[in-house]
Amino acid sequence: MGPFSIEEALAAEAAAIHDLSKPGIKAIVDDLHRLASSQTVESKRADKDADARSGGDEDPAWVRNRKQFYCRLGQLGSAALCCSGGGIRSATFCLGIIQSLAKHSLKVPPPPDTTEVPEPGTPLSADEREAEANLSLLSRFHYLSTVSGGGYIGSWLSAWRHRDDFPTVWQSLSSRPDGPDVEPAELSWLRAYSNYLTPKTGLLSADTWTGVAIYLRNLLLNWLVIIPALSVLLLLLKLTVSVSVWVARLAEIWWPHLLAILLGVACLVVGQAFTTRHRPTNRVLGGGNPDADDRNVNQPTFLRGSLIWSLLSALFVTSAMTSAIGVELAGAASTGPVMAVGAGLGVLIFAAGWLTGWPVNRRLRDFSRWAFSGAIYGGCVGLGAHLYTLMMPYAVPRSDSIWLILVPVILGVPWVLLSQLLADLLFVGLVSYEKNSDADREWLGRASGWIAATALIWILTTFISFAGGYFLIDYAYGQLFAPYIASAGGLAGAVAAWLGKSGLTGPANSRTKSDQKDGKSLAAQIGIAIAGPIFGAVLVVGIAVGLDLLLLGDSLVVGLTRKIWSPGYIFAWLTVGLIVTVVVAWVASRNVNINRFSIHALYRNRLVRAYLGASRQERSPDLFTGFDSADNFRIHEAWPPQPRATTGSNTFCLFHVVNITLNVVKTARLAWQQRKAESFTVTPLHSGSSFKGYRLSREYGSELPPGGISLGTAMAVSGAAASPNMGYHSSPSTAILLALFNVRLGWWLGNPGKEGDATYIKEGPSTAIVPLAQEAFGLTTDSKPWVYLSDGGHFENLGIYEMVRRRCRFIVAIDGSCDPDFVFEDLGNALRKIYIDLGVRIEFKTLDLMQNRPDAAALKAAITQWERTDAVDRSKSPIPYYAIGSINYKEADGPQCDDGIILYIKPALHGTSGTEGAGVRSYGAANLTFPHESTADQWFTESQFESYRSLGLDIGDTLFGADCVLDGGGQKIRIQDILARLSPTARS
Repeated sequence: MGPFSIEEALAAEAAAIHDLSKPGIKAIVDDLHRLASSQTVESKRADKDADARSGGDEDPAWVRNRKQFYCRLGQLGSAALCCSGGGIRSATFCLGIIQSLAKHSLKVPPPPDTTEVPEPGTPLSADEREAEANLSLLSRFHYLSTVSGGGYIGSWLSAWRHRDDFPTVWQSLSSRPDGPDVEPAELSWLRAYSNYLTPKTGLLSADTWTGVAIYLRNLLLNWLVIIPALSVLLLLLKLTVSVSVWVARLAEIWWPHLLAILLGVACLVVGQAFTTRHRPTNRVLGGGNPDADDRNVNQPTFLRGSLIWSLLSALFVTSAMTSAIGVELAGAASTGPVMAVGAGLGVLIFAAGWLTGWPVNRRLRDFSRWAFSGAIYGGCVGLGAHLYTLMMPYAVPRSDSIWLILVPVILGVPWVLLSQLLADLLFVGLVSYEKNSDADREWLGRASGWIAATALIWILTTFISFAGGYFLIDYAYGQLFAPYIASAGGLAGAVAAWLGKSGLTGPANSRTKSDQKDGKSLAAQIGIAIAGPIFGAVLVVGIAVGLDLLLLGDSLVVGLTRKIWSPGYIFAWLTVGLIVTVVVAWVASRNVNINRFSIHALYRNRLVRAYLGASRQERSPDLFTGFDSADNFRIHEAWPPQPRATTGSNTFCLFHVVNITLNVVKTARLAWQQRKAESFTVTPLHSGSSFKGYRLSREYGSELPPGGISLGTAMAVSGAAASPNMGYHSSPSTAILLALFNVRLGWWLGNPGKEGDATYIKEGPSTAIVPLAQEAFGLTTDSKPWVYLSDGGHFENLGIYEMVRRRCRFIVAIDGSCDPDFVFEDLGNALRKIYIDLGVRIEFKTLDLMQNRPDAAALKAAITQWERTDAVDRSKSPIPYYAIGSINYKEADGPQCDDGIILYIKPALHGTSGTEGAGVRSYGAANLTFPHESTADQWFTESQFESYRSLGLDIGDTLFGADCVLDGGGQKIRIQDILARLSPTARS
């Protein structure tokens, strides 16, 4: 079924989460289904937001229904708990907040003198435990929205609720039911696996070397796909050049050179005909609408219809002009006559191209000026041929200079292409006064850009693979320095890969104040810009050299220059090499699974063991590896939640929404060139994107029983921070390096939209090379059968975007990201995208009061102000750990709707004993970056884990107490009051 629209998915969620036995709720949900049925995934609203207009408006009824839909969605009164990205740091801090929410209740405790003290050790009955659990603050949150590291702890909680009922989970979160000296097993497991990647520490531990071995194994598999594919391209280039040189040297036979020049002319005429036929002023009559004509072509069509023919023409023309007969003809006269003859031939060729194209709007002036511009093309080609004669390539005795080969190979094709570009420039100048010529100038300008780019790529590729290979093999100094060059290339690649995943090379607006001050981020950007190209060049040279030595025993350039081997020998061995590499590339690409040979599985398996295995009391792990595949389960099995074993109500809280990024680095939407990403969610019901549609989670990502994407995979993809394509963190200079070094945590899955009708049920692509190339060169998009998914923080790192879409009336957002300077980058990014995409403004008034590790003067001033505040209106710390924002739903959905409230919580160390315990403050004194230690640190110690957990618990106790009134700059709230007014999650 599907794809479903976003409204259909949200209506199904509402029916699954809220109690339909209540008349008011049932009426709203029925209305949501009715309103959602009129929406489609590919509705015209997508076209209205895109760069290319559809030419029509939506049905007014659709617009009205959608506004009513979101207004009704808000009337359900949902609440959401959001756990942000930030690795294990965020996960552990969020654990403390979750425990605090479980600990605090909607019930007001009785006065001390009326409190009945139970007998020591008396356990709660099942009914009492259920009643207490359903009054806890944690039970009142309908949604659990997680991103990246927050997904670790969110998945841990969802897995626990999958295996135990909510009262059991609540009791272990809020107390120690088995005694004060026995921590609940689910929490002690987290403590034991806080160093989840390599639980057994030490350089010589089996866990450490297992990780190293798996990475190296997957890296070699990665190269088994990449290197043969690159070898195929290089061998095709070597074969083309070798055949061209062989044909050019056939001095005694004239017909191959005539055939080459005729083929070159024919290819150029085909390309010129395409350009003539599809130029804007030529394809319609009388200044009509160019967009309405079927000759209005897109960029891929231009590449197939014009550019490829220009490149082929340049190859044939270069071969003819550098041949023995071509050199003889070009050297028979001086420069002027040669250029004059070339100019005349150019006029004829361009005239033939125009006539072959036979445009709809035929004008004699256009034809004459187009033909005249061909003189520049022919003259420049003639000049190039004459200049080559000055090198006396066919002199007797013949020179052994390798430049006789390298000059035409490296510069010949670009010279011919740039001659065509100059002809286009002349034509643009000649018609600059014509009516509507602006459209032609833009069209030809883009065409010239592609020609120039092709020429540059040819120069770089041939220089590196031919000249670089020759100097590395045969040049005396190259032999001496070859090991150092290879070492430098490898070092450059390692540095580039490390910088690319270090976080120092993100977008400029992501740098912290300290980074900007000391220039670390700028240095990293410069480093990656230098290291990346160096490694790329060394890699291509290395493969080219390896192919030459393996197939020929020496440099191909030497063999072509000095005639060491016959043309047949060269052609035979290069052909054999090409066949072998094609077979190897095909076999590797078909059999090496692109998802399986990345480091995703290494990362996911350890996360699953640490967080999903924590709640399995009867694990049966492999005794050698310690892993148990049964720890993981399909996410659709997580809903409905586990009911009580006997009679009683069930608590339908914490419906898990895993936030992921769908990468569209090659986006067609101009405004998305910064974000390069879409929001993608995986829930127990649906998986997909609002822009493409949704599929059932029980079907998406796997057709094998029990079917659907697993919670462990969704958790790991949501935390796939290190990937070649990283949403708005993507960088062309790092993508190829991260792909080559297999720093790839992302995951390829079927497109949830109509493009993925045949792929959405599969686990991944059947071939590796195409998606790998898309990763490496930043070609990921949402318009193909497969999409590339990575860390949710690459789009929005707090998890509030999708909760605002669901019109949650109360949102608690826990920001555990690394932000020691409190620049609120992730919050700002979320608020911008929420307004742009959803039309909802969120306003904060007290963010400026929040800070981390205040100096003595700031702390003293805050304490003075705090002491003047009425005790009932203050928290335990003079500097807030929170800010309260208003979610302006009325502005988006209409005045009949209610606004929402967001509580934004951020870890900080203020040094006050009123909130932070002595254990937290002592750890902070010894570790000056706490509580914003680097996200790269995923190896937590026991004291580190406990300090972050305790800080979250301490801050939560400050905010969630029954007597605590939070001040949001004039807006004062009690958490208990807000949650009590929203829809309960318990039902009979």
